[in-house]
Amino acid sequence: MSVSFKNLFLLLPATIYALACFYFSTTFTGDEIEYYQKLILCGASILSNFYVLYYHYTNPPHPKFLMLPKRKLSIRTHVISGSIEVVFGVIAFFSSNPEIPAMIMALSAIIGHVTSSFYQTPIVFGSKSAMIPGYLFFVSLHLYSAVNLLLEPDSNFWLINTFLVLSTYVWCRVFYFIFTVFGLFKDNLYSASILAAGVLILPSVLGVAGNLFFILFLLGYNALYKLIMNPTAAEWISWTKESQRQTLIDEDAKELWINNNLSITSDEVDDQTIAAAVFAQLDTNKTGSLDKEELRTLWHEWQVPDSFINNFIARNTNFDEFSFDEFYEKIWQIKGVKQRLQTETLKVECLTKGKNISNEEKCRLIFEQLDIDQSGYIDEFELKTLLLEWGLPSNEVDEYMEKYDDNKDLKISFAEFLKMRPVWSFAYSDIILSN
Repeated sequence: MSVSFKNLFLLLPATIYALACFYFSTTFTGDEIEYYQKLILCGASILSNFYVLYYHYTNPPHPKFLMLPKRKLSIRTHVISGSIEVVFGVIAFFSSNPEIPAMIMALSAIIGHVTSSFYQTPIVFGSKSAMIPGYLFFVSLHLYSAVNLLLEPDSNFWLINTFLVLSTYVWCRVFYFIFTVFGLFKDNLYSASILAAGVLILPSVLGVAGNLFFILFLLGYNALYKLIMNPTAAEWISWTKESQRQTLIDEDAKELWINNNLSITSDEVDDQTIAAAVFAQLDTNKTGSLDKEELRTLWHEWQVPDSFINNFIARNTNFDEFSFDEFYEKIWQIKGVKQRLQTETLKVECLTKGKNISNEEKCRLIFEQLDIDQSGYIDEFELKTLLLEWGLPSNEVDEYMEKYDDNKDLKISFAEFLKMRPVWSFAYSDIILSN
């Protein structure tokens, strides 16, 4: 079949569908028609809830939600309050006396879902320049709708609006799944998902100008952020770039530093030559070595978390200064722990074991990958590095390690690691899914 015929078969059904949408949307108008369209969107949102529930029951949650009791309480509050909203929202819609279920829905939103959403906002994945203001906008709209529903519990308008805003969270997960299946927006998956969910929901709640209001909010928030926070070039990159999973070193910030401070680019020379040029640039007193404060300054430019820097320096107390060979081996070539958990050999081993593998076997497999020197212990430094890469705030990493390092020997035994189910369960799942 020629390319022309393939294009015809592609464009013809797409064109027919588009024209049908245009015709019905412009021919049948009015408040009643818009009401039924909102009901269709509510129905689709309810069906999508089944997919999201299935996903959460068949995939372990990200460790950042389970590492500490306060995080676990937050995510459970989020899920339970959202479920209450859905159930009592449906009951209120079909009830002849909707006031009580509508008030329960509103209170669940205000007390549970909105508060837990605000709490989780700082640790969202994706581009923080889009995700943080986006979350703030939708959580505030959710709160506004729920408060009005509480004040007018017999109002169908506020009942449907509250439900639709809640559904933004569901549609974000649905779009994430769709974009993943079709390989769309690979470099901006999280941000694209939340923005697509917003584009879908906002016009039904805020009218035809809803998306405009949202876009202006995003732009205004970022303008204020730049004006008030006055970020450096590297911090602005970290703020605007997509981050599906935290990385130890922000490669874009590192590349920016190299471009600004060196007269060479990574495409022109090999990796060791670039490392030597960086070393020479940092060695201002030409002693042939770098002290820890010089390294700390460099890593701050590369957006490396303070917790990692402090752990690295504490781990290398026997090194007051680093020669080039030590710099190249211990610093320049440092690789994230996750990279070791994504090797093809390990993927094959996990898949070979099949579904009958026990939890202890899963834990043992991950433990052995982290225990590089086969000492029977995991270096606390390496486990902290993994947690930082997974996006856990550095202060919570320290809290988590304090909780599970029972004998405070700064080493994690297998027995201690087995208690860290959120870590090894998610790591194992991540290996399987990455296949």
